Amino acid sequence: MAKTVDLAPKAASVRGARLFTAGVLGDDGVEASVIELAVLLVSELVTNAALHARSKIRLTVYVDSHWVRVEVEDEGCVHPVLCRPATTSLHGRGLAVVEQLSTDWGTDRHDGCKVVWFEIAR
Repeated sequence: MAKTVDLAPKAASVRGARLFTAGVLGDDGVEASVIELAVLLVSELVTNAALHARSKIRLTVYVDSHWVRVEVEDEGCVHPVLCRPATTSLHGRGLAVVEQLSTDWGTDRHDGCKVVWFEIAR
């Protein structure tokens, strides 16, 4: 099953992305711990899309009996880069959080759009 929502490229969309993700996963009976993790990771990816791509954002949540997959699509042409910021830096940790907490993650191109995705095992 997959559900999709389009979001505006602004910081306020992060809240809507979290609510959408929690609603889709909750309606499908996903465990609370998986929902909490997915909501955290969605916050990171949608924030990145809003800050860096500055284009419409499409959030898609897939659920099956073994995993949850979330894709955040935008029209940005630059793929995100996993970096290790200085301990004093206020930015740059989002993808590191996604890498550490997801089962898998990556980036793809689809019809001229960038897609950043993660999966969480159930």
